[in-house]
Amino acid sequence: MDRSIGRRSFLAAAGGGAAALLGVGSVAGCNSSGGGAQANSAESNTKVKLPAYLPYTGITPDLAATAAGVEAAFRHFPKERPKSVPDKPGSGETVSGMSNIFYAVPPGLDRNSYWSGLNDRLGIDLKLQMVAAADYEQKFATTIAGNELPDVLQLRPVANLPSLLDKRFTRLDEHLAGDAIKKYPNLANIPTRTWKSAVFNGGIYGVPIPRGAVQLYSFIRQDLFEAAGVSPEPKSLAELTETAKALTDPKSRRWAFGYWIHVRDFLQMMNQSPNGWREEGGRLTHQYETQEYKQGISDLAQLWTAGVLHPDAFSDQLPFKNLFNAGTIAINAIDGYLGWNAYIQSGASNPKFKLGLMPIYTRTGGTLAPWWQGSGTYSMTALKQQSDPKKIELILRMLNWLAAPFGTEEYVYRLFGKEGVDHTVNASGDPTLTASGLTNTALPIRYLADAPAVIYQPGRPQDADVQHAYQTKVLAKVAVNPTVGLFSNTNATKNATIDKAFGNGVKEIVQGRKPIATLDDLVKSWRSGGGDAMRSEYEAQLQSR
Repeated sequence: MDRSIGRRSFLAAAGGGAAALLGVGSVAGCNSSGGGAQANSAESNTKVKLPAYLPYTGITPDLAATAAGVEAAFRHFPKERPKSVPDKPGSGETVSGMSNIFYAVPPGLDRNSYWSGLNDRLGIDLKLQMVAAADYEQKFATTIAGNELPDVLQLRPVANLPSLLDKRFTRLDEHLAGDAIKKYPNLANIPTRTWKSAVFNGGIYGVPIPRGAVQLYSFIRQDLFEAAGVSPEPKSLAELTETAKALTDPKSRRWAFGYWIHVRDFLQMMNQSPNGWREEGGRLTHQYETQEYKQGISDLAQLWTAGVLHPDAFSDQLPFKNLFNAGTIAINAIDGYLGWNAYIQSGASNPKFKLGLMPIYTRTGGTLAPWWQGSGTYSMTALKQQSDPKKIELILRMLNWLAAPFGTEEYVYRLFGKEGVDHTVNASGDPTLTASGLTNTALPIRYLADAPAVIYQPGRPQDADVQHAYQTKVLAKVAVNPTVGLFSNTNATKNATIDKAFGNGVKEIVQGRKPIATLDDLVKSWRSGGGDAMRSEYEAQLQSR
């Protein structure tokens, strides 16, 4: 089971459409002093020797991964569970860490047999600070400002990040660059392109948390589609509108769509708006500045007028996942792709519940719209500067254990804990967490290190085929964000503020309180507030590669 990640949480740091949390990497000049800032140029970063890629071959999937980024798929959990780490990483040492958590904090070490079992397998006393995702940005800032950093922590994009890394964190080239990473084979199983997000100051400054190229799914309640007698693949805006009307019945407390930002991004893809930014000859245009974006907002206003969005669609507190599970909304237009597992679990008590996926076609119809390809990274794990090189190697061995590939002995324990206590196994070999296991295994170690995701749903072999086919279909034609792997200091310091102001203005337009022409003024304010500065910082890097 791969726990889902709340999409609004990882949008916060990047802004601008469906960009993922990271979006951090190189920058040429970041308005800060220090050796890191001076050394952090596009020229120096492109010369970094990235870690060698050694894909794990110990287990064969039912459906293979593809070069386009489609993930490997398993219909059942592998019966053979080989060890990927022959020896315990540690010998009783203590390692401190900090990461975000999307669930209730699990019981402490003295009341959590899973945690104590993990420490025993690691040979390490792992002391982990677990911070609610909504509070992580503030906690991260106060931790950085303090004198005591944990040994390892989940990194957030912040102001003057290259200089911060240079002064407070460990450069890892000698341990991970090129063939050096072979000492940590599970980390070498992370694809090469994913490591680009960990490159700063002409070196490698962390371990990336990998995520799939598909990034997003457009989820539907297929049972509601079938009950309404409509196709799950509307092939134009006109068909989508008619489908939405057929699914909407306010008297029964049912609407086609929920959260407005999800519908906005769906329509932006349908209108072939840029995936964050569009690059032509080294020059960048943000999606907000395009005619495609304006058309998408106009289309969204028409859907709102048609009454097919939930009445509270513009509330940031809208519990869209719960509403989707309850059948109050039929289309969760855009959400993190790892949410499949959580939706299946939530709908298990409803015999009518049937989860489906909707491809996105172009506005005028007939062809698939380019899919917004993800950055391939959720976040980055950094190690504080250590006086003892052996401590660095200890932490890397721990991260290597935590990054064990799907199906291995270490993976089984990391995700499911101990059989008979934290999970049970059915006749087909599929593990399922027990009630206590759901609580105990919520320890957020996957945000310190993780293996590349695969497609798998316990007890539902058909889901592997459904998701693999969907990823294959939508990733056949993609739109990439050219700023992925680049760092903008303006983005880190100002984007959240100007993006919120822009979004609030768009809400007024969509709800009919302001004319669509107002969008031009919103774009001007966004540009002067930081958009043009972000563009300049990104272009400087693109042009010096």
